[in-house]
Amino acid sequence: MIDREDIEQAPDQIIDIADWPVYENYDVFPEGARDKTLRVCPESPPFKFCLPGHRYLFKEAIKSAKNPGQPRHPDQYWAEVIAFRIGRLMGLTLPPVFVAIDSSMDEPGTVNEWFMGYPDSEDERYFPGGDYMQRLIPGYDRNKGRDHSLSTIVILSRALAREGRLSHDWKTYWGLCLCFDALIGNTDRHQENWGLIWSDDGLTARFTPYYDNGTSLGHELQPRKMQRMMRDPNELNAYLRRGEHQMRWIKGDPRRLPLIEGVVRYCEHYPEVRPILIERLSQWHEDALEAMLLNLVRFDMPAPFTQSRAEFVAFLTQTRRARLLQALEN
Repeated sequence: MIDREDIEQAPDQIIDIADWPVYENYDVFPEGARDKTLRVCPESPPFKFCLPGHRYLFKEAIKSAKNPGQPRHPDQYWAEVIAFRIGRLMGLTLPPVFVAIDSSMDEPGTVNEWFMGYPDSEDERYFPGGDYMQRLIPGYDRNKGRDHSLSTIVILSRALAREGRLSHDWKTYWGLCLCFDALIGNTDRHQENWGLIWSDDGLTARFTPYYDNGTSLGHELQPRKMQRMMRDPNELNAYLRRGEHQMRWIKGDPRRLPLIEGVVRYCEHYPEVRPILIERLSQWHEDALEAMLLNLVRFDMPAPFTQSRAEFVAFLTQTRRARLLQALEN
């Protein structure tokens, strides 16, 4: 169900979740900086791309620490929507994300489809990555996550594959994850933003779809900064060099893994993944990206997605893709 085709949201199909009931008895769902509530889509859904009776996370913009209740980046919710759509251009499995509003508070945000509990699906159990980091790394500080490392994830993945527990190829999964995060500039793939979904009998598992992708796409940049970066290569290069994955290669490394360098380094260890990443980065044309972004400009929302931000996101994403391809092909 997660990869269904009829999930296109038009500008006149903004979801109002004001009357959607809150799902009180929820299982663990991803944590993060943005306020969120788990909602249930009514049995008579507002649009055909909403699944009746299914759970959705309503996520608001990140609130300001200095001005409680006020968003720090009021239009940040657009990054979650765009990341989902870019992921689909790459042929990735991501939970659908839709533009939404809580009209009772005039609060804009997104509804992110919960990636479990689909109709006719088997009972499954979700365990976040932090559970495994704590088991594998003595004294792991789950709040800070400073010891979150790709090498530990590899140890876990190899063990599961060796025991015949994984239902898919972990090398491709993590290669695509690193590549996707580098493409959108996602710096927030911490231990709560990935996990394992186990069958009810506990015999087989699969890694979660790539979720919670909103800390990306230059969402934190103000308009003047965006315009300077589009004009000044030095400012752009400095910004791109600062981008890092939310994990180190090995526990104890002095810095986190740089976004593009991390992808290249991973492919040096698993060269069979390299052509897959190149193909996924090359399979879509920039016109498709630009058309998707311009369509989002047409949504009439508080803190709208502007024409200037659409142009910047297209520029930033195309630049990152070109540099990823150059690094992978050389």
